[in-house]
Amino acid sequence: MKIDLEKLKEFEKEIELIANEKNVYDKRNIFLKNYISPLYKKMKDLDEKEKKDLGKNLNEIKEKIEKIVEKRINQIKKERILKIKSEYDLNLPANFFETGFVNPLDLVKEQIINFFKKANFKILTASEVTTVDYNFDKLNIKQDHPARSMSDTFFINESKLLRVHNTAVTAMALEKFNKENEIKVLSYGNVYRKDDDDATHSHQFNQIDMVWVKKGMSLANLKWITDKLVKYIFDDEDIKVRYRLSHFPFTEPSFEIDVSCFFCKSKGCNICKKTKWIEVLGAGLLHPNVLRNTNIKKGLSGIAFGIGIDRIAMLKYQISDIRRMYNNDFLFLKEFKGDR
Repeated sequence: MKIDLEKLKEFEKEIELIANEKNVYDKRNIFLKNYISPLYKKMKDLDEKEKKDLGKNLNEIKEKIEKIVEKRINQIKKERILKIKSEYDLNLPANFFETGFVNPLDLVKEQIINFFKKANFKILTASEVTTVDYNFDKLNIKQDHPARSMSDTFFINESKLLRVHNTAVTAMALEKFNKENEIKVLSYGNVYRKDDDDATHSHQFNQIDMVWVKKGMSLANLKWITDKLVKYIFDDEDIKVRYRLSHFPFTEPSFEIDVSCFFCKSKGCNICKKTKWIEVLGAGLLHPNVLRNTNIKKGLSGIAFGIGIDRIAMLKYQISDIRRMYNNDFLFLKEFKGDR
C-alpha cells in the first residue's frame, strides 16, 4: 500500500502560510486524522511483510510531519521576536521589575556557615520531618519531657514529627560518622515548636547546631570557639562573653551564653532589659548518654551548641518584629541591600 506524498507536499505549503502556533498544531492534527490514521486502521488486513513496510513508511512520514511543524513554529517565534525588536530593545532593563534582596536570615546563616567552613566542618541539612528516635531518644530526652507532648510538638504520627531542633540532624551525623576519630559537623535549617506567633515568637524558625567530637575535648575548647564565633558574628573584638549554668538533656554541663550588650555598651537599655547582657546561644559538653546512644568510639568527648538564626538577625540588624523576616516585604528587604 502506497502513501500519497503529494498530500504531504500540500500540507507543507499550507503550513508555510499559517502565522499562528496554535493553528499550526491544529493543521497537523487534522492532517494526521484524515490521511495517516486511516492507513493505520488498514494495516490489520495486510500480511506481515506489508504491515512491516507500511509501518516503517508511516513512521518516516510522521517524522517528516513533525520536522515541518517544528520548522514552522521556530519561524513564527523568530518573526515575533523580530517584530518586538522593531518596537522595543529587549536588552534594556525593564523599569517595572524590582530587584530582590537577601533576607537577613540568609545573611546570618551564610556568615555562620562561612565561619565553620574555614574550620573544615561538614555542613549538613536534612529533611524537616524526623523520627522520635533522632529528635528525642538518642538525645537523652526522656519519655516524660514536656517537648514530647502532642500539645507542644508537631507530630505527624506516633513515630514521625517536624523536628524541634537541628540537634536531630546532629544525632544522625554522629551515628553516621561514629567510626571516625574526629567529627566536626554544623547543621542548619527550619525547626518547629508549638508557639503563638507574635513580635518575638514564631512556630517556625531557623536554627544552627554545632558538634565537635574528638579525644580530649573540654570546656576550654567550647569557650574558645564560642568566643571567636560571637565576635565574628557581631564584628566586635571587645564584646564580652558570659556563661550561665543551665540544663539541656543532651549536654552536661550545660550553659546559656550571653554577650555584653553592644547597643548600650553595658550601661543598660531596653534591648538587654537593663541587665547589660544579651542571651545568644545554648551550649555544653555532649552528654555521655548521647555519645553512647550514637555509638561514638570510647575515649572521645564532644562540645556542642545551638543558635537561633532569627534571634541573632534581630539583634544584629535591630529588627523589632520577627514576622517582618517572613512576609517578603521588599521595602524591608531593601534595607539589607549592601550587607552581602
